[in-house]
Amino acid sequence: MTSEGNLDVVRGFIKAFNKHDIEALIAYCDPQIEFHSTFAAVGGAHYRDHDGMRRWHREMESAWGKEMRAELEALFDLGETVLVFALLYGKAKESGAEAVLPIAVVARLRDGLVTYYKAYGHREDALEDLGVSETTLEAIAP
Repeated sequence: MTSEGNLDVVRGFIKAFNKHDIEALIAYCDPQIEFHSTFAAVGGAHYRDHDGMRRWHREMESAWGKEMRAELEALFDLGETVLVFALLYGKAKESGAEAVLPIAVVARLRDGLVTYYKAYGHREDALEDLGVSETTLEAIAP
């Protein structure tokens, strides 16, 4: 798949996330996806495969209800890896506390499916893990 195709997959993944449609989201995922969430559990959590994605979704909705959404700010095409900068908007289900968090996501793709997904609460951590600097990257409009 082309890099543009990978960007479209990531855009679709985020769109499904915003609709809270776990089955549509899973359609973008490899059956053996490795998924790291910073926000589902305190300290983050690791999920694997489609059943793990469904568990992550239940845990997210338990904490945030349907109040969580991501607004894409920029995409960075790194070949089989896409770096995403977004703002995550949420309202905690129990406390009602509202949050707007700048996040980064590293998504790796193969054959048009997300095989690896990791969300970062600090963009610098994603850049460091990728071994790149934001100044050397060319942002692509969402």
